[in-house]
Amino acid sequence: MSDPVLPKQTGPIYERVSCRSFENREIPEAIVHEIITAGTYAPASGNMQPWEFIIVDEIETKKQVAEQTFAGFYSKGAKSQQWVKDAGIIIIACVNYKRTIARYGELGYAWAPIDTTSAVQNMILAATERGIASCWVGGFKEEGIRELMHVPSYVKPIGLIPMEYPAIKTEQKQKLGAKWVTHKNTYNIPYFN
Repeated sequence: MSDPVLPKQTGPIYERVSCRSFENREIPEAIVHEIITAGTYAPASGNMQPWEFIIVDEIETKKQVAEQTFAGFYSKGAKSQQWVKDAGIIIIACVNYKRTIARYGELGYAWAPIDTTSAVQNMILAATERGIASCWVGGFKEEGIRELMHVPSYVKPIGLIPMEYPAIKTEQKQKLGAKWVTHKNTYNIPYFN
């Protein structure tokens, strides 16, 4: 089967980019509520909904959260990703293992993070649809965030999502086409030619 010719790709799935430069404009609470609500509509194993979201909007707390990130490509020589503190909000996505483990036992440790990342994807797409940019930050000191946010032992922070209106237009990075990530009936047999 050859790669089909697709119509122009539009909408939040195709418009979403990782943005690290923000306008310094407040996101209305009603829109934050819509974004979080979109997350709660994600699919979840056994409908256990293991997600928890800490919304950080205080300047000093955002600075402390940024200090817990690892230096990355975009840290410009700093010891942490300081651009994170400039976002209007930082959503700290957490997994509450109790809910999924109650139904699935030890398998819940594998499934609950998958469910939570589905919720994060919904939130990122809902934000994009409303003109709000974001960037998933996975490089952070878990124990530092846990201590700073008073996260209990059965809850695990898995990602920081700074969000706000973008200051600049960020270009979409090249993505692998369907041809390169699909297999037909068994591994390593191309589905698309």
